[in-house]
Amino acid sequence: MAFLDRTRTARAAVAAVMTVVSAQALFAQETGTPAELLDYPGTLLNGFVTAEVLMTTEKCRKLCTDRPGCAGFDHSSSTDQCRLFGGIASAREDTASTAGTRYPIAGYMEPTPRQDATPRTFERYVHYDLFGFDLDQRTAASLVQCEDLCRGNEQCQAFTFNEWNQKCFLKSGTAELRLEPRATSGLLSGTAHPGYRNASIIMEYYHDYTMSGSQIGNPRVANSREQCESLCWGRDQCIAFSFSRTQRECLLFDHADNRFPRSGMESGAKIQPRP
Repeated sequence: MAFLDRTRTARAAVAAVMTVVSAQALFAQETGTPAELLDYPGTLLNGFVTAEVLMTTEKCRKLCTDRPGCAGFDHSSSTDQCRLFGGIASAREDTASTAGTRYPIAGYMEPTPRQDATPRTFERYVHYDLFGFDLDQRTAASLVQCEDLCRGNEQCQAFTFNEWNQKCFLKSGTAELRLEPRATSGLLSGTAHPGYRNASIIMEYYHDYTMSGSQIGNPRVANSREQCESLCWGRDQCIAFSFSRTQRECLLFDHADNRFPRSGMESGAKIQPRP
């Protein structure tokens, strides 16, 4: 009998919680909801979860804003997980999470006013890497996708996209820009320019590899890799070259989007070594 009494008590407690949560969701629907959600940066919510999806912070916020029954959301910057809530019971501090709610959270900190609700834009630097300050590393199919990942993470101030390996590095700060043929970096508009690294530019060689990308003019005749390399050094816009040992042909590139194994080819790309 004691066991049955405890079971009934537990079920009653769960039912009571669900009733409160459901009432909160119903209240949000019936009273009308504000157009803008209240901001709670560095916050993880606790309550009645109605949906879990993978998306950026801004898309998560819009999804909740557009749903009248959504009492709030939280978003994890480490996993891109977006959770929508039908009712909110409490909240706690979590630096990896951002939250937004229809109404202030009782017994918790005051919401933070939104400083800028417009989409964040970035200044791009082709063939440059930003070393350090990594928040996260993701796989990205394109430069645009990498930029979107940074735009959706409020802690992200800059990014570097490695086109050859399709890797996206989200960054919380900026260092000096370093010449790197496989990279494009982006800095949040309005961020102070970090400057360029004061280091010698060298040629990095790839034996039995050929480059692909945007060529400078037509193929040139060259008798050696060194002669082809010299032609690249003679042009500021040349970032890489490929030389065919059998055809004595020299290709110059102002953008190298990748390199591929090919017997009889010698290639090289201008680069500043890592710090």
